[in-house]
Amino acid sequence: MSTPTTTLARELIRMACRAPSIHNTQPWAWRLAAADTIELHADRSRQLSETDPDGRALVLSCGAALHHLVVAAEGFGLVATSRTLPQGVESDVLAQIHLEPGEFNEVSLKMMDALENRQTDRRGFTDWEVPEARLRDLADAATGWGADTMPITDPGLDAQTRAFVEQARAEERQSQKIVREQADWINHSADDGVPGLSALPHAREGIQRTGDRFNTRPVRGGTTTSGSLPGPDANDTLMLVFTSGDDQSAWLAAGQALSALWIHATYDGISVRPDTQVIEVERTRRLLRRHLLEDRSHPQVLVHVGWQEISRSAQTFTPRRSLEDVLLP
Repeated sequence: MSTPTTTLARELIRMACRAPSIHNTQPWAWRLAAADTIELHADRSRQLSETDPDGRALVLSCGAALHHLVVAAEGFGLVATSRTLPQGVESDVLAQIHLEPGEFNEVSLKMMDALENRQTDRRGFTDWEVPEARLRDLADAATGWGADTMPITDPGLDAQTRAFVEQARAEERQSQKIVREQADWINHSADDGVPGLSALPHAREGIQRTGDRFNTRPVRGGTTTSGSLPGPDANDTLMLVFTSGDDQSAWLAAGQALSALWIHATYDGISVRPDTQVIEVERTRRLLRRHLLEDRSHPQVLVHVGWQEISRSAQTFTPRRSLEDVLLP
């Protein structure tokens, strides 16, 4: 059995800060109210004004950090109960986490290890197909945090979604402000941002990189500027995280679901790459909602899942801010 202490709480916050965030902005702050009580705050100073004017991606990133903290606590033999506190778009206090003594178990330790090893790897997927049962497992892992997840396995919906993705990329590339903001966060500092080699990794023989915000080659199912369709791509699968509402509570829940999916995928050896441009552009987000969700729910984040080469080299982890930099007095 483990007991909450200030030292342990600080370690949990450090591990929570390993969570993914848009452009690795790490837009969170934490207050250690007591040895057994941690508050999660949004750091609005790190919001992307052009890419994320509503703060959706910021809060979603904070939701991923919240789930990371819960997983880390369970790995240390604690019971972590989180209470979300978003009270409108101006509220910076997002959640409070209460820690209680618990018991160690093997699964929690393995999930904590997956948390520490989780990465965004843009080096491309192999053509090995992820079995449908594995996709269902990932969707189940992401359910129960206030959001739902669906694998997009229907060929028609898959092609349609990839076309929407390419439309969103093309639209964002037309905005000099968005392009400049993205460029500003590549090699931003030693503590945050996306390293250049992570954004545009070296090509590997026999592996095709799927298109993303850094790699502007059109994705399978998208349309090139000449109107022709690009050639076949890697055998990745798209999965959509969605919510019934579309406020800060929903965005926070979507972030927790994304983290749960990603950590479970890492545990299973499956690679995950988020794809949020189709959500950032309002027109393509509406198309996703209409065609995939029948206007009943709200799309929050799209992810690619697939296999990577077993023999690939280790990738350097993206930088993180120091613990003292994210702790509030």
